[in-house]
Amino acid sequence: MALTAHVFPQFAIGLGAGNINMTSGTYKVALGNGTGPITLATAGISTAKLLTDWTAIVAEITGTGYTAGGATVSAPTFTAGGTNNSVATWTSATNPTWTSSTFTANQAVFYESSAATYQLICFWDFGGAISVTSGTFTLNISASGLLTATAS
Repeated sequence: MALTAHVFPQFAIGLGAGNINMTSGTYKVALGNGTGPITLATAGISTAKLLTDWTAIVAEITGTGYTAGGATVSAPTFTAGGTNNSVATWTSATNPTWTSSTFTANQAVFYESSAATYQLICFWDFGGAISVTSGTFTLNISASGLLTATAS
């Protein structure tokens, strides 16, 4: 299975309008069990702004060790670097983890739960179902970040 990452098209609009503040707010990651693959071409994804828009398209999982709405993204940071500070990176200090869990997930969606309008940031489609039984489910965030944008 190959993980595919996507940035919501409405994220840029929400960021530009000041509705998403990458340096404050409460960020979460919820898990979905939609029959994949879920892509930007999936009906409704290109206009989705809120977690409720996402869950109308991709059902949120249920299971032992999982709470509706997902887990809080720990200590997210948004930094600039690279030549002339041309690379912006958003990342988390730790990998989101669900312990003592039994469930199956196909997707993860990252969003700002404290935003009133544009909430959705990005999502991962796992390329198939991943199950955990009485164990720990961890999303491994790349050292290069959850989201990287390069100015050119």
